Amino acid sequence: MRFSVLDSWRGLAALMVALSRFPTDGRLFTSPLVVNSYLFVDFFFVLSGFVIAHAYFGGIVDGSSLRSFAIRRFGRLWPLHAVICGFFVLYEAARTLTSPGMAGPTPFTGLRAPGTILPELAFATTLGFGPNGWNHPSWSISAEFWTYLLFGALCLSLRPAFAWIAALIASVALAFVVASSQSGMDVTFQFGLGRCIAGFFVGSLTYLGWLRWKDACRLSPAAFTAAEAFSMVLALSFVWIAGHDSLSFAAPLVFALVVVVFAFEGGALSRWLMARPFQLLGKLSYSIYMTALLVAMILARAFMILDSRLGDGGLSRVSESGPVVSLPAPVLNDAASVSYLLLVVLVSSLTYRLIEAPGRQFFNGLSMARRSLGRGPTQVSAGE
Repeated sequence: MRFSVLDSWRGLAALMVALSRFPTDGRLFTSPLVVNSYLFVDFFFVLSGFVIAHAYFGGIVDGSSLRSFAIRRFGRLWPLHAVICGFFVLYEAARTLTSPGMAGPTPFTGLRAPGTILPELAFATTLGFGPNGWNHPSWSISAEFWTYLLFGALCLSLRPAFAWIAALIASVALAFVVASSQSGMDVTFQFGLGRCIAGFFVGSLTYLGWLRWKDACRLSPAAFTAAEAFSMVLALSFVWIAGHDSLSFAAPLVFALVVVVFAFEGGALSRWLMARPFQLLGKLSYSIYMTALLVAMILARAFMILDSRLGDGGLSRVSESGPVVSLPAPVLNDAASVSYLLLVVLVSSLTYRLIEAPGRQFFNGLSMARRSLGRGPTQVSAGE
C-alpha cells in the first residue's frame, strides 16, 4: 500500500522548507509560516517513521533482512546527498574566482574547510564529527540514516516489546532536546539526532496505532473531511505561532495527528491532494529538499553580481547571513520567491530522473542480490 496523500503532504512541506532558503524582502519570505517552516522537518521525521514501519516492521527478521534494509535506506539517501555535496564543492571553487569584496567568508575556510567534506559525505555530522557546512539541510539526512539503523536493530532484537521501547526512546530523545536546546525545536547537527529519533519513533507508534484501529474507524466522508480540515488548520496554525518557543517541542505530536488522519485518505482534502501536481511534488520532495539551498545560493549570488555590475544597489543587499534579494517593491520580491520555487522544482525533476531514481534502483538491486543469498527479498511498500 502506498500512502499517496501523505506523499503530497511531503511535497508541500518540502516546498515550504525550500521557500525559507531564499531570502528576499517580500511578504512571502517574512511570513511566520515561512519563517517557522523549519518545523516541517519534524513532519518529515514523523512521516518517515510511519511509512518505514509500514514497509519494514514485519520484514526485518534476521541479519540478512536487516542488511538488505540498511542497503536500501542508504541507497535512498546517499546518491543524491553525495552529488549535491559535490556541487557545493564546485560552487565554493567558483567563489574563488569572484571579487574579494563579495559577501561571504573566504572560500574553503571555516565550516567549509576541506576537512569537513568527508564527515558530511559519511553521514557523520550528527554523530559529533563536525557541523554541516556544505548542504546544511543534509544534517537531517544524516540523522535519519542512523535512526533507520536503530529502528532495524529494534525490529530484529526486541520486536515483541517494540511499542513500549519506541515510546521510551521517543520520550527520552525529546526530553534530551528540550533540555539541550536554547532555540526550541530548531536544533540541527548538534542535537538533531535526538530530534529525529523523537519524531521518527512517534511516527512508528502512530503507524502501529493506525494499523490496529483502521478497520474499526468507519467515519463518513463528511466526517473524514472535517477531521482533515481540523488537522490541517491545526498544523498550519501551529507552525505559524510556535516559532522557537517551548510550544515548538510539540511538533511530533501535532504532525502525528496530521499523518494518522490523512493516512485514511477518506475526505475531500485527500481527494484534492491526490491530484497529479501534488503527487509530482511528493515524488520530487527529497530532491526539492536537497537542492533548494544550492539553487537559492546561486540565484541570490547572481542577483548580487548583477547588482554590482549595474552599480545602483536596486536588486540586492547584504545581511549578516548573506545576500538578500531586495527588489524595489514587495510584490517583485514575492514574484522572485515564486520563480525560485519553480526553478527548484525544475532542477529537482532533473536530479530525480538523473540521480535519485537511478541511485535508488542500483542499491535496491544490490540489496535484492544480497538478500537472495538468504530468504528472499523483503516486501516493501510501493512508496519506498
